[in-house]
Amino acid sequence: MMISWELKKIFNAKTVSIVLALLIFLLGITIFLKPTLETENIYRNDRYELIEDTRSKEEIAGGKFNEKIHQLEEVVNISEDNPFTNKLKNTAEEYLSSMKYREYKDVDFYKVFNYRVDHPFMSIIIVIILVLIFSNIYTDEIISGVDNIILSSKNKFKTLYSKLALAIIIPIVIYGLYLGVVFLITLVQYGMPVNGELEAFRIVDIGAFFYKAYTIIQYLTLKVATITVILISIAVFASFFSFISTNSLTSISATLIFIGIGKVLTVIKFLPSSLLIILSKVNYINLIFYPDGFIGIYAGQVDIFGKNLDILSLSNGILISMIFLGVALCVFAFKKLLTR
Repeated sequence: MMISWELKKIFNAKTVSIVLALLIFLLGITIFLKPTLETENIYRNDRYELIEDTRSKEEIAGGKFNEKIHQLEEVVNISEDNPFTNKLKNTAEEYLSSMKYREYKDVDFYKVFNYRVDHPFMSIIIVIILVLIFSNIYTDEIISGVDNIILSSKNKFKTLYSKLALAIIIPIVIYGLYLGVVFLITLVQYGMPVNGELEAFRIVDIGAFFYKAYTIIQYLTLKVATITVILISIAVFASFFSFISTNSLTSISATLIFIGIGKVLTVIKFLPSSLLIILSKVNYINLIFYPDGFIGIYAGQVDIFGKNLDILSLSNGILISMIFLGVALCVFAFKKLLTR
């Protein structure tokens, strides 16, 4: 009941028209988000002129597939013997030994869907939407004078926890809506998805650096899960800053600083190298603008307190823990700051 009431307040907020306009714009522009397909070869020459390969689609796709196989074989034949190269060799060997079809297969649907699932443009628009909603989730109550009514009522904690719950639910709903529309658009443009059980390196250009031998479905599932975690953590922290701020400007500014602080810290060279390595992976700026360089990509190990830890696993753990940290800070704000 409280959640539905909070939803009504969000839909009645002044920013709702901006949020809806951004969402409609995002869903509309999705039609034009398209990578170079495996059956296409478009490049620029020395004079920066756009050149389109006129060979048959089958020949182009076959050439690209063979090049990817060659990359995997080169990884397998690396002479260096260290944990980093050994991990890459194991993944490449698994791909080559378990490959069902050693030839190109139609993956156009998944190639495009993969491109759209974590496109930076999409991430930026959804982050803006979440910041607009949740940086104002409580400051709007302060501005309107309703905060005193909420905090003096017997249902104050239900109201506050409902706002926090929406910070988890709404990112999932918005991103889920985006994925649903993207799926339908891609379905209309490229037909039914086929061959999703095949190797994920078929739809990317850096498959030789995968953490494990993902199938296409596994890789896309990992992508969706990672982006969802990123969006939820941003929404939860935006809510926290709203709970401890007195106006929207302060709350929005704090949220933007939170999003950018990790990237800023990566340029502070006197920090421990292990910390800089982790920050380079889990800062929100890189995750939003360069997700393909992080999700599912092996990054080696890092020494922390004398123990070698896997960077990708540690980074994923940090991202998930950010949600719990944000929730804990919100609960602290409820019990120690707002209702003291």
